[in-house]
Amino acid sequence: MNGKRRLPWLSMAAALGAVLGAEVALAQAPARAPLPDGFMRAPPVPKGRAPQVRITEKQGTAHVFDAIFSPGDEILSGLTDLARERGIASGYVTGLGGLSRALLGFGDPELGAFARIDVDEKCELVSLVGHIEMREGEPYVHLHAVVSLKDGSTKAGHVFELPVAPIAEISVVATSFSDAKR
Repeated sequence: MNGKRRLPWLSMAAALGAVLGAEVALAQAPARAPLPDGFMRAPPVPKGRAPQVRITEKQGTAHVFDAIFSPGDEILSGLTDLARERGIASGYVTGLGGLSRALLGFGDPELGAFARIDVDEKCELVSLVGHIEMREGEPYVHLHAVVSLKDGSTKAGHVFELPVAPIAEISVVATSFSDAKR
């Protein structure tokens, strides 16, 4: 045989070796126990499933404020005061703590209003997230919260009132400032 006829056989042998090597590697991987009903393992995250996402890149230095709220303090009011007094024009909010109650809402865009979600008991603020932006020349604090009740159930929604009991720890990452006094 000449060299030209051996080349395809060498390529096929290399491909077969790669396939067999992969099968051996899979066979040596530790077997995973079957999962109970209702459970799943995290699958790989698929690419390209958010073709309409808009990304905005912001560069600069952030300034962090840690706000420790005491019993009776109302979080939305306190954060709005902080933004006004420090001239925060944009930023991000996160936090947790204890509440005496909560007033949340579920947005209905057709009505242009919120369905009330009253939590009239002691609850835990297990997740507070939001942002600060300027609206009509004033800082606007937009928050959403998840609160946990004594029985472990949760309620969540747009924040209207979060009175603290006994303490709440909130972080504000200010990303830009207005001309107001800092």
